Amino acid sequence: MNEFIEQYWSFYSAGVAIFLFAGFALVLKLIFFKRKRRKKEPHLTFKHWNHRFENDFEHLEREMHAASFLPKDAAKLLKKARKKEEKNEKQKDKEKSIKTVTTIREKLQRGLKTEDVLKEHSNCVYVLTFIGSVMATEVEQLREQISFLLQVAQPADEIVVRLTSPGGAVSQYGLASSQLERLKQAGLRCVVCVDTVAASGGYMMASVADKIIAAPFAIIGSIGVVAGIPNFHRVLQKHEVDYHLFTAGKYKRTVTPFSEVTDEGKQKLQDDLTAIHEAFKQLIKAGRPDVDIEEIATGEYWLATQAKEKGLVDEIMTSDDYLCSKLDECEIIEIKTEIEQNRLEKFLEGGTSIFKQWTASRIPGVGEEMEDVRQRFR
Repeated sequence: MNEFIEQYWSFYSAGVAIFLFAGFALVLKLIFFKRKRRKKEPHLTFKHWNHRFENDFEHLEREMHAASFLPKDAAKLLKKARKKEEKNEKQKDKEKSIKTVTTIREKLQRGLKTEDVLKEHSNCVYVLTFIGSVMATEVEQLREQISFLLQVAQPADEIVVRLTSPGGAVSQYGLASSQLERLKQAGLRCVVCVDTVAASGGYMMASVADKIIAAPFAIIGSIGVVAGIPNFHRVLQKHEVDYHLFTAGKYKRTVTPFSEVTDEGKQKLQDDLTAIHEAFKQLIKAGRPDVDIEEIATGEYWLATQAKEKGLVDEIMTSDDYLCSKLDECEIIEIKTEIEQNRLEKFLEGGTSIFKQWTASRIPGVGEEMEDVRQRFR
């Protein structure tokens, strides 16, 4: 009991301190930054994966030379062999380049347009990251990234979406899956990689892709629809409080928190959920025609290894392994959306992040039961 009280008060004190600090920082901002600043629009940033470790490799090589574990003669022998290998690799690259130039020259001489030539020779893999919340607000960034790719990506290119989502609101995730559908309609290959979870609306998005790759312990599935509404009608009756609801249209409101719930209203809500579930099933069936939709659309979820047996996943692999396997053949470019912040905004965001991490490490508290993870999948 003492330990619980101590944890509670430490949590409370930290919360109050952070709240006061945030308030003080806000006051400072109002005082010293009264002048309106032009709002900077979000912009795309790009990271080239193929060369991201080059400086590290060079640094490691220098360190290895500084503390070599091989005899000098052996090191010289290996160095000589490595130079020979590099020479052979350069020769192969040169031959490949000459062949490519010859092929392109022939195509241009036949009257092929430069646009068509580029379409055949492009070899880019564009990487997007989608970490979805319940309301899928991240879809705004996704739609901008995809609109950009539709203008620059070539048919020979590939779009890889690193997807993480436990699902959420139907309309928002329906829009998110429609964004991936835009890629397919444009003739671009789309691959979804799931490292941790793609459940419910998250799997709705994944099912649109040409291929789904998942890490062994990723959570896949939860193909169902749920709605929960608390009802306080009897509480209001007990305290003689009237609640008046005015509508035009028989089914404008069926089940509400304060009105009496009728059998007809409950049936209408159930019919609506069933209709959404059927649409969900049809979307998955369209993307993955070989699955037994009635078997998998029960609201259950599985580990990726089990999901592969049911046809929900094509390959078991982490996104890192999949992308690294393409490094030698393709140019891998990661695309992110960034919003510029001033120092104070960055500082406050960092403080909020630290507070969230701290509370996550302290909760659940002493005596509390662990959360049923299934409640996370909507």
